[in-house]
Amino acid sequence: MFNDESVDLGYEKEWAYVENLLKESGNDSMSGGKRGKYPFRSRYAHTRRVFTWLRRMLDDVGNVDVKAMEVAVIFHDAGYARGINHGHAALSKEIFHEYSVENDFLPEKRELIEYLIENHSNKELLTRGTKEELILLMEADLMDEEGAMRLAWDNMAAGLEEATSFAESLARTEKYFNPDYNPMITPLARDLFKEKQEFVKEYIRRLKEDLGEY
Repeated sequence: MFNDESVDLGYEKEWAYVENLLKESGNDSMSGGKRGKYPFRSRYAHTRRVFTWLRRMLDDVGNVDVKAMEVAVIFHDAGYARGINHGHAALSKEIFHEYSVENDFLPEKRELIEYLIENHSNKELLTRGTKEELILLMEADLMDEEGAMRLAWDNMAAGLEEATSFAESLARTEKYFNPDYNPMITPLARDLFKEKQEFVKEYIRRLKEDLGEY
């Protein structure tokens, strides 16, 4: 098993299926992208955290298909098992479709889950008027690796990059942090993301103070 939360999230069969796909493909690592290659970033662990964020935000929603959203989260990044540069959302949909046929998902349920998986990376759809299940899935996805986790990422990354001072770690945080960013739509998600942003801003302020920059 990958090193992730031990909380029982349910859907044991689906979790095991996706975990094995990522593990056997060798593509579990979330290395790459504009912020570099960092072995501490796991796609499977990310998926578990996104699932947890989704459940935290369900108190703020109306009549939505919770089961469809939960299954969509589990499979949303499974496509990386078939390649990291080939449109992972479409591949994730393909993987889920195969799984759903083998496991007798109802056609109408399968259709909604496939829609959510296929569109979760299209952040242009993160706007009022979009299907609420998709909004919540995208919000949960974006909630991960922000706030305290953003700072942990920057500090671990700075260490891997052989930073030689606290100031270098701080500079990395400031380089990639946008204090005005809040893409969330639903009220609870906006509040939660704002808390994350305020945490990072306060960290930057206090570290600068400790370094004598104020």
